[in-house]
Amino acid sequence: MKYSHPHSWTETVGSPEIKNSALESGSVSNRFDDRMIIAIVVATVAYQAILCLLNTYGLHASRTLLGFSEAIILTACLPFITRRLLPGVITIIALSGAMFCLQSLVSGQVNIKTFRDLAIPLCYLWVGCNIGRVDLASRALTWAIWVVLVMGAMELFFIDQYTNFFDIFSYYVNTGNLDPVPTYNNSKLQLNGIRPEGIGRTLLPELLGAHRVSSVFLEPVSLGNFATICAAWGLSLNKTELRKTVFFVVMAVVMIVISDSRFALTTVSLMIAMRLAIHGRALYLPVLAPFAAIALLIALGENGGKFVEDSFYGRLALSGNALHEFDIPMLFAMTVSSPYADMGYAHLISAFGLPISLLLWFGLWLLPMPDEQGQRFRAFAAIYIVLILCVSGYSLYALKTSGVLWFLVGCCLKNPAPIPSRPGINDYKRAADARAEMTLEPILLDVGNQIRRRTDVY
Repeated sequence: MKYSHPHSWTETVGSPEIKNSALESGSVSNRFDDRMIIAIVVATVAYQAILCLLNTYGLHASRTLLGFSEAIILTACLPFITRRLLPGVITIIALSGAMFCLQSLVSGQVNIKTFRDLAIPLCYLWVGCNIGRVDLASRALTWAIWVVLVMGAMELFFIDQYTNFFDIFSYYVNTGNLDPVPTYNNSKLQLNGIRPEGIGRTLLPELLGAHRVSSVFLEPVSLGNFATICAAWGLSLNKTELRKTVFFVVMAVVMIVISDSRFALTTVSLMIAMRLAIHGRALYLPVLAPFAAIALLIALGENGGKFVEDSFYGRLALSGNALHEFDIPMLFAMTVSSPYADMGYAHLISAFGLPISLLLWFGLWLLPMPDEQGQRFRAFAAIYIVLILCVSGYSLYALKTSGVLWFLVGCCLKNPAPIPSRPGINDYKRAADARAEMTLEPILLDVGNQIRRRTDVY
């Protein structure tokens, strides 16, 4: 008696129809991911504009509503975070959480903002790492740029009509970021939306006047920071993507001009010089930048750091003077300190503590960037972080710019997580049809006028 080979019973399981359906399902998943990521990035930069619009038309804005909106955006990131756990990020979360709890016990005060300020970069870095696609990052950033520029053009050319829809000043008063100023009631822009007469606009003052465009960010400072991030992304791309580089840099220059951002102008100029002069191992030199910056600030603050004018030197001297006030408990964030609005390093150390600050900084440089494009963007991001901490206390932690920055950093790792399959009803139908077409051999055989059960089917 000749038995059939057992392998013949499984030959048709991997049928072409089932394989094709899996490929189609993967393609659908990729399209869904692309749309979701683009929506998350656009929502990240524009959510405050939406809240401002709602506030103008009756929905009273508040810190609670602002926090709830940020929570919704972070929740939308969860499906991408759960695709793969990152041991390094989990380790940082555990160590930072333990340190924050210890600081709260010693100081007697829980600083919720510290948890929030750390959650944003870790969340977006996690999402970017699990996506791991530079092309998708460029597309999402392009969509965000067009949204920013369209809204910025409306504000620039139709300021009265624009502020009728977006009462920015009222929005910031309701969210607790501004106090009502009677002499300022004739304007609906942020306080820094107009350059004072004594200072004046730096870029194209005759053409654009004293107005500084803020677009969806509601404040020109954030528009300048976003422009810096866009320029950094464009300058980090390889020479084969010259068209994209030109696009991102030109769009960044436009945003810098309309927002009249002196910080962005200085930082992007430095990045262009770095792109021309630094490559290879030299891209790791910015790891030393914060230590040099702190030493410079301390030196400038030696004379008392008197803030005599709204100038770059004045802000540096004020920030350096704040660092002279630190003692050992303040270095470990064990005491409740006064807010440092325009003193980034003082705020960072007083909120996170020096150990966690060093952990986060060196953690950035331990990320395994696979190529020079990722190393360049990390170097540019490091320069952005170092410089913005010199002149601003809170801008680095703003979701509308920080989320974009850390998402791009994560994408530069180019290590996407496996995409979970999402079988649809058509996949089940194709699989059922394929099984129905399989020709099964009988289990009972007639051997010598005796009915016997086959044993090779089990």
